Amino acid sequence: MSEELNVGEATAELLKELTGEIRRLNSRIESLEQREAVLVKAMDDPATLMQKAGWLRAVTPLADEAFDPLQRENGDSPSFTSGFNTGDGALISKSRDEQIREWKEAEAAMPAKVSPSSRNYR
Repeated sequence: MSEELNVGEATAELLKELTGEIRRLNSRIESLEQREAVLVKAMDDPATLMQKAGWLRAVTPLADEAFDPLQRENGDSPSFTSGFNTGDGALISKSRDEQIREWKEAEAAMPAKVSPSSRNYR
């Protein structure tokens, strides 16, 4: 009889431990689901994700109107008109080819960096 009582108590203890473990797992699952919902919301709004990472939002005014001399796909305007006044009222105008040539010359004039992999060793 005492052996049956011990088996019953052991079974009851085991069931209590299992139900406790199931409750702990359920609470962990709920917290993970909440975290996942926060992450999904953050991925839907990248600005929030970047802000939480410590980045600050910066807006460049008139970014679409900025002139990029290396953008060669834009064939709409063959020349770029400078906003600097020459004194006689005329504006300085350069063709896109002249601007690209100037940029290439400036790149070629820059000193080359010597890296350890570019040196010749004996």
